[in-house]
Amino acid sequence: MLDDLNPMQPHFSHLTAQNCGPYYELHKQGQFSPWTRRIFEDCLTKPYFAYSLDQDNQPLGYYIGMQVLDEVTLMDIVVGSTHRGKGVGRTLLSHLMEHCHQNKIQQIWLEVRESNSVAISLYENAGFMLVEQRMNYYPSKKGKEDALIMCCYLG
Repeated sequence: MLDDLNPMQPHFSHLTAQNCGPYYELHKQGQFSPWTRRIFEDCLTKPYFAYSLDQDNQPLGYYIGMQVLDEVTLMDIVVGSTHRGKGVGRTLLSHLMEHCHQNKIQQIWLEVRESNSVAISLYENAGFMLVEQRMNYYPSKKGKEDALIMCCYLG
C-alpha cells in the first residue's frame, strides 16, 4: 500500500492547532476554495478530530472528522500532490474507518465534488453509497458544481 515510500514507515499523529501549519498548506493546495487558517484551526477542536499522516517528517496527508452522537462527517481529506496515486488516500480513509469502529460510530457521511472521480471511486470501494446529489453546491472555475452526498453504514 505505501511500499514505495521509504525508508521510514508512515505514521499517524493527532492534528492540532500547534502542529497544523504544513497541513493547512496542503489544505490550500487541495481545495478550490480553501478555508481560512482560523476555520481550519477551529476544525481541530471538539467535536472535530483530525489525524495527519507523515513519513520522514514530511506531511503526506490528513483528514478531519466531526462526531455527533454515533455519526461522523468527514469534513476534509487531503493527500499532498506528490503523494497521490500511492495509496495514501486509502490509508487515511482506512484509519478514519478504524477510528469510527473503535468508537462505535454507526455512519460516516461526506460530500464530494461530482468531478472528483478518483475520490468517488475510493469512497465506493470503501463501502460508501450515494445518498443524494446537492445541485450547484461547490464553487468552481466554471461557476458551480454539484456535490454528491455519500454515506457508509458501519453498524
